[in-house]
Amino acid sequence: MRRPRHIHWRHLLSGIWLLSLVLLHACANPMPPPGGPQDEVAPWLVATWPDSASTGSGVVDELVFVFSEKMDRTEAYRWLNIFPDRNIHSTSWKGAQQANVRLTEPLPADTVVVIEIKPGMKDSHSVPQSAGRTYVFSTGDSLPDGEIYGSLVLEDVPLAGGVVEIVSDGPDTVRIMQRPVLRRAVADSTGQWKMPWLPADGHGWLMRAYEDKNNDRRVGENESQRVWEADTLRLTPDQPTFDTAVRIVYKPDTPGFLDGTLESRPDSLGDVMVVLYTISESDTGYVPTPQPPRSMLAQVVADTGMTQLTGAGPGMVRGIFFVDLDGDSLFSAVGDTADTLWSLEPWALVDSMSVEPGLISSFPAPVWPDTLTPWPAPAMPDSLAIPDSLSTYPDSLTVYPDSLVVYPDSLVTAPVDTTSPIPDQPVEPAPEEQ
Repeated sequence: MRRPRHIHWRHLLSGIWLLSLVLLHACANPMPPPGGPQDEVAPWLVATWPDSASTGSGVVDELVFVFSEKMDRTEAYRWLNIFPDRNIHSTSWKGAQQANVRLTEPLPADTVVVIEIKPGMKDSHSVPQSAGRTYVFSTGDSLPDGEIYGSLVLEDVPLAGGVVEIVSDGPDTVRIMQRPVLRRAVADSTGQWKMPWLPADGHGWLMRAYEDKNNDRRVGENESQRVWEADTLRLTPDQPTFDTAVRIVYKPDTPGFLDGTLESRPDSLGDVMVVLYTISESDTGYVPTPQPPRSMLAQVVADTGMTQLTGAGPGMVRGIFFVDLDGDSLFSAVGDTADTLWSLEPWALVDSMSVEPGLISSFPAPVWPDTLTPWPAPAMPDSLAIPDSLSTYPDSLTVYPDSLVVYPDSLVTAPVDTTSPIPDQPVEPAPEEQ
């Protein structure tokens, strides 16, 4: 038999207070009669336990939410997030307006707890909330006053509804996208966001942001995102607030950049150039092939100093570095006029460079081989072939007229004797007229 739980006086008073709110709201907002006007009013959160901004909540293993009207009674794991993360044991609804959410274990003592209700939660008439709701309380005696804030921009416009999350600044062996979320904020219509109630104890966090198109508070593969792994956000008693300034998020298909220098180059005359290709999932490796005419032009790589290459990726990128011996800006085959041997222009491969959308990455210096790559002599291009009008002669020249091909029988069977005169041939008399 299950032992009844001890009811603390604070729980009892809170229950009476919540019940009075529900009754008051029900009396003030009677349900419309059947056949009445269609419900177009979005629901909102009326009251909670523990209350927003409250302290000294003690042991909390159950959360209570009261809404403005009857709700679609779904399980809380669909619409509720808790920081620090806690698993939900069960959800029970009372009158379809009050949700009691039991946790698998109590919230930790002396801890700031942030409750997030996701946007899109629906009432009984399937009218969704226009926005989510976030509030805070503490199981300890106070709330911290640390805060970070800033703004998000998508390419060049404010990222309205963009989500900012902080995670622990832990070891590099754990990828940032796999670390649990410690706190979350949502940008307003101007891209501005803020994350209050953070401890100013010198602890550091890393930050990530994404474009939450479907309001599910999870980053999708086709949603713009960015991770700032190099930045550590840290609040101290001397600096309890921190302005992250403007952070730019790039679309998933925005090309990035590659920066780097050449450590060496072949002793051949011509510019060092590079052609960049995005490596697809079905890629099986690179086989050197000259570029056809009208293909993508290469970029010049400076012999000395830093070079920035544009249009890289995003994703995994391959770079074909070569010396442009013939000055056509194409990776091609060239011949030696002395012995008619052909080879590819001096080239080197730099493979599997990772490029994030819109960001700058580094390319390693290419390692040039000691020998040239032999290549068969190219076939004559179509533009230099003999035109049809000259290679195929007209019929009047290839098929002679019949009068010249087939001779009369008298000439074929009886050759002319040039040593004796030709006898006179008898002339047939004309027929007499009747």
